[in-house]
Amino acid sequence: MKEPRIIRVQEKHLEPVLAIEQESFHDPWTFESFRAELDHPWSRFYLIGPPDRGKGLKELIGYIICWILPGDLHVLNLAVVQPLRRQGLARRLLDHSMKEFGESGGGLVSLEVRRSNLSAQNLYTSFGFRVVGVRRGYYRNDNEDALVMARHVDGSAKGESFHA
Repeated sequence: MKEPRIIRVQEKHLEPVLAIEQESFHDPWTFESFRAELDHPWSRFYLIGPPDRGKGLKELIGYIICWILPGDLHVLNLAVVQPLRRQGLARRLLDHSMKEFGESGGGLVSLEVRRSNLSAQNLYTSFGFRVVGVRRGYYRNDNEDALVMARHVDGSAKGESFHA
């Protein structure tokens, strides 16, 4: 595979995003939820995929959705297609988002992750996130707790890579 490329989501990408979402999560977002993210000026919704010679993406292989507000980045959703997990694609998406946040001034980065999702917790820990709280019964479909993880990003760390 050629070097993956990261681009902003457009409406034409939403069906492939939804397919990845449905294969990745017990309680997937709806098409309407993804569509609404395209209208929020604070939302950063990126795709990763192999380039198709300047014509955009050949295929979608992962995505991230974050909200960037002054002094706050909240990671809402991050997923990669099943066959390509554990190849650094989620790492690239998260690093891209955190760099953008650092360039906008930085601040607190936070997210929720299922207590049972150890691979995601390991990814976030490798970026310096630490557990700072628990949201009891956060996931509605099975009442599983979410761990709240957070870290700080210095706004002067332009160009820094955030993972170990």
